[in-house]
Amino acid sequence: MSSAGTDILTYRFHGTMVYVTPASTYKEGVEFARQVFPELASVDPERISISINGTVNKQRQLIRIGAMAWNSVITSRARYEVLDITVTPEIVIDAHDQPPPEYFTVKEKTSHDDFLSPSRAPSPRPVHKIIPVPGAPARSRCRSRSPSPHHPNGGPSTSPRNAIDWAKSLFGKPVQE
Repeated sequence: MSSAGTDILTYRFHGTMVYVTPASTYKEGVEFARQVFPELASVDPERISISINGTVNKQRQLIRIGAMAWNSVITSRARYEVLDITVTPEIVIDAHDQPPPEYFTVKEKTSHDDFLSPSRAPSPRPVHKIIPVPGAPARSRCRSRSPSPHHPNGGPSTSPRNAIDWAKSLFGKPVQE
């Protein structure tokens, strides 16, 4: 027995309790659990955990004992203290038991009727016209802040006629002067 603090502990599994002597190692502790609870005999030891009841943030909860902490935890337990045995659920993945799930099939598109047909009506054209500003000279200079692609030098429009051509190219409709 590696425990100097106690000579007997209590294992609890699904409400049933059994007295055991403290095991020297975690692995041996798991083997003790498999011996005293027959329903654990066929369970893989890797799925069996041993925990103590502890208080964390003022709430009682199970604290699992890690194999490397076994000796320190066990030697500090009181006589008859309860250790809870838990079993991690077994995850079985067997792809051969069932066929893969069926997915909805996509209907083949064989005619244009399956698609949304485009509108036959032309898009409405916005009506734009130049509105003179009161008090401004009739032939004022218009300066563009962005270069116009229609100018050979790529610079801004400097004459009123170029501004009109530029406006025409933007709106696609003749501009009334």
